[in-house]
Amino acid sequence: MTGEGSSRVCIEPHRVRALLESKGYKFQRQVVSFQMLKGGVAKTTSALNFAWRASMYGARVLMLDLDQQANLTFAAGQDAEELPVWIDILEKKTKIEDSIIQIEDGLDLIPSSLNNSVLDRFLISSHRNWAQAVRGPLKEVLPRYDLVVIDTAPSLSAINTAVTCASDQIVLPINPDRFSVLGAKKHIQDLEELRKEFELKFKTRLLFTRYDGRESSSREIFTQCIESFDHLLMKNYIRTSSELKNSIATGKTVFSTKNAAHEDYDLVTRELLGF
Repeated sequence: MTGEGSSRVCIEPHRVRALLESKGYKFQRQVVSFQMLKGGVAKTTSALNFAWRASMYGARVLMLDLDQQANLTFAAGQDAEELPVWIDILEKKTKIEDSIIQIEDGLDLIPSSLNNSVLDRFLISSHRNWAQAVRGPLKEVLPRYDLVVIDTAPSLSAINTAVTCASDQIVLPINPDRFSVLGAKKHIQDLEELRKEFELKFKTRLLFTRYDGRESSSREIFTQCIESFDHLLMKNYIRTSSELKNSIATGKTVFSTKNAAHEDYDLVTRELLGF
């Protein structure tokens, strides 16, 4: 595989996978969702770069965009206004396999659009079992993939409840902002209530993003997160960088060049995948 916008030649993903398997690592099929009550915490950026890096390691990855703003879809170079999205799957207007777009070899996408803005209303008015609204359709295609990465809207909603019920790991990005910390505490509380209500066994992870060691406020809030969320906070974190700020807007991942975010998301990917 050739890096985006780069002349560097990388090892092909299937060869990386074979190397990992020869060393005893086995990809465990799992659904990882990126959620956070507060916006602007690099949620979509983290979902995109985790999914992309996992595919570079040889994982068969499906990205599922369930945010009506469709930032993950646009970042993957797609415009889904005329394409089927999740609401069409739930309304049985299309089959899930017909909504999948191949982005790269080993990396697929179920896109989103403004049409998904009615997902909550549909779930509430149809009296559907929320626990099955994501988990049910995914079962049809899950055997094709090692990893499903879900990006969500910044809210506590019916569709995000469905995402939680479908998740094995839930990653909550949090940045050096006091409102972000408050949002994380509220979101964790909500997740624990859902865990009890639906008898779920997902793992919650907090990912610190946009860390800038030059700023005292960044260091202070990072320390506060270590003290408050020690058992949930991931060992690796994401440093701020211009590449990170531009990655969604330009439709590129941070792996096109050598940069701090490239290194950080590689470590985060390895931590989430367990190698």
